[in-house]
Amino acid sequence: MKRIIYIIQLSIILTNIGFAQWNSKWNSSDISSVNVSGWLKFETNLDKGGERFYIVDASKFSIMTNEYSETPQYTYTFTSEEVASGNLIYSLGYDLTGDNYVEFYILITEGTTDQYRQSFKIIDITNGNTVFEKSNSVYFYTYPVVWDIDNDGILECSFARYDYPNFINYVYEVYSTGVVAGAEGSLPVNLNFELKQNYPNPFNPATTIEYTLNKPGYVSIDIYNIKGELVDNVYSGFRKEGTYKEVWNGESRIGNKVSSGTYFYQISQEGKKITKKMLLLK
Repeated sequence: MKRIIYIIQLSIILTNIGFAQWNSKWNSSDISSVNVSGWLKFETNLDKGGERFYIVDASKFSIMTNEYSETPQYTYTFTSEEVASGNLIYSLGYDLTGDNYVEFYILITEGTTDQYRQSFKIIDITNGNTVFEKSNSVYFYTYPVVWDIDNDGILECSFARYDYPNFINYVYEVYSTGVVAGAEGSLPVNLNFELKQNYPNPFNPATTIEYTLNKPGYVSIDIYNIKGELVDNVYSGFRKEGTYKEVWNGESRIGNKVSSGTYFYQISQEGKKITKKMLLLK
């Protein structure tokens, strides 16, 4: 009996030692599973900290007052076109306006699934102003990347511009932001999963599909023909958050080479989907 008592007492002591400092610090309220939320580096003038809690819901993107708050300090309301595009908002990770807060860019797609074009705009969420925008009915623009390309100490913004709707040619455009390169905040933070334009495009015989996941979960990458029929499943399974690349070799699920033409690749995660077009030429 004494041995049993000693064991029980020792168990109590070990339990108290192991978890004595594990105190609950903060709980959020219930968040819908269709919303995207988490923390991002928002303030660039702090050596440490500067994290803010954020939520992206069906109509808006909100940044809270601090890391443990659900009270919005800054809110951006998506336009109807941006909602239809999937609320694709991302952090650039850089302060481009000199207010010590990072800027964000939004991708906008217009048109039908088999005939759409993409544009983007960079916003200052503290005042709702558009810092920079690229949209033209005869061009398809990739997402913007901010970096010091030529190592001159000034940040540049680069992106590709495709002819639309043929996607026959593309050019790179580079703009100087006038911002000193040392003014960056954190690395870019994706506020949603992102599907990039495949490369090369057009392609033969294979192409690479790159995508970024904001949070871990089950993801599926599928290929469809112009009739909406499933041609191939490039990947299905669990992925941790991060950037991944899949290669499609222009074959169907049973290993047959497919014919030249327009195809669509789609990423699906937690009920959300993004679809882009690609062209196979032989």
